[in-house]
Amino acid sequence: MTVISGPLGAGKTTLVNRLLSEPGDRRIAVVVNDMGEINVDAELLANEADTGEEGVVDLSNGCICCRLQDDLVTEVTRLAEERSFDYLVVEASGISEPIPIARTLTVGPDGGDPPEGFHLDTTVSVVDAYGFWKAFDPEESLPDTAPDPERPLTEVLVDQIEFCDVLLLNKCDMVPDDALESVEAAIRTLQPRASIHRTTYSNVDPDDVLGTGRFDFEEARREQGWKQALAGAEGAESHADHEHDDEMSAAAAHGVESLIYRRDTPFHPGRFNDWLDDWDGAIVRAKGFAWVASRPETVLGVSQAGPSVQAGPIGEWGNDDPSTRLVFIGQEMDGDALIGELDDCLATDKERTEPFASDPFPREG
Repeated sequence: MTVISGPLGAGKTTLVNRLLSEPGDRRIAVVVNDMGEINVDAELLANEADTGEEGVVDLSNGCICCRLQDDLVTEVTRLAEERSFDYLVVEASGISEPIPIARTLTVGPDGGDPPEGFHLDTTVSVVDAYGFWKAFDPEESLPDTAPDPERPLTEVLVDQIEFCDVLLLNKCDMVPDDALESVEAAIRTLQPRASIHRTTYSNVDPDDVLGTGRFDFEEARREQGWKQALAGAEGAESHADHEHDDEMSAAAAHGVESLIYRRDTPFHPGRFNDWLDDWDGAIVRAKGFAWVASRPETVLGVSQAGPSVQAGPIGEWGNDDPSTRLVFIGQEMDGDALIGELDDCLATDKERTEPFASDPFPREG
């Protein structure tokens, strides 16, 4: 199986149509997931597929990463029983998170049984280079042909970038070469593991997305950019927050860098929450764990992607020493200013001895 993820309009259906028209020696079946009651994508694919309606399964009015997990396994199993084919392509909806889908297809929904006779071979993310450019540099003036110039960089989009084996950077013809280099540099920092292909109209060799043998669930989770940056800084001193490589990498050449913030003093909940509201556009991604004085025993998970910010309890510190560890990935970030702003959010010794009037967490928005 190959699972294809990506935001609405990125080019997923165009990619699936290409695979159906150029299957090589494969017999391909397709499962299409859409959030609407009428699955337009499935109709488009059925019109393109030589196999007709029988080769396309429509899972509408829900998302296969959560609500339709059982339906996904049921339909995949039914396909195997009723049709003869070599390869299954699953096109997820634009809001689907790839990790739950991969888990469903490898260990089964809710710890049940995965579909028998299937092997998840490749996860593909299709990224609209044009839409990412807008989110990456929101002040950039874009041509009028932008499909949706207001589309933000969402948490789901970053999840789709961070968890994949192959990434198609699509619609590259709509982005100037210098900006495209910056976009790819940012994506490579978020996703150091995947094979990246620049495409127009999702034009890629089918062998690059089918039968690659690249899928490894644990490796895909472990080698996300923010986790690698955090792991690389674990042995550093707490004051050594901003690290520079001896050799300028391709990402650094385009102003893309990562910064680690670590402190053993908790945040003041109000000031930290206010700071989360004022993040600037230079930060593409932030992820990690925060210690907040209003709930000293709680690990606060922090996740930011473009304008989307989430922060809430994810567990207890237990035997671990409480500390804040945050990774920031962005372009042309002012590291010293960022660290200074976060330090201003730390609770003073006096504040930590007094009750807090309110606790704004969890928060999402």
